Amino acid sequence: MEKVQDVKGLGGMLNGFRDMVKEYESVTFIGSPGFCTPFALFLGYPVRDKRLAFLPGLSVDKTRRVIATEYGMELGEMCSPDADVLVILGGMAMPKIGVSIEDMRQLLGKIPHRSVMGVCFMGIFEKAGWCDSIEFDYVMNTIIEGDISKR
Repeated sequence: MEKVQDVKGLGGMLNGFRDMVKEYESVTFIGSPGFCTPFALFLGYPVRDKRLAFLPGLSVDKTRRVIATEYGMELGEMCSPDADVLVILGGMAMPKIGVSIEDMRQLLGKIPHRSVMGVCFMGIFEKAGWCDSIEFDYVMNTIIEGDISKR
């Protein structure tokens, strides 16, 4: 894949994501329940004017709307996963989650969409071989570094 933009910090991540999906009206995030859910809500904030959904794991029948409320972004009622763009979150490629490339390809084949994008941390899609096997239109990879201090 060819690098098209640098992303720095959380603001850069949000702006970069908004740029990736700007031409689409609807977005479905596909992620591991619990671990990926807050990232879908986080990424949904700058595009809250679009029709958003979250599909937990491979469970198409458990897809829920992502809605903007006075508390921020939240999961809403059940809905269809069909969307202009499907955004696979990196937790799906983590070894402990147990989703194979073939399982993901089968899922993508079941959901009408125009584009597939990935958002991950620490190069998990590349490390797991997904970049060579899933036809991503874009992948956002973010490296998070930090430290913990004590008095």
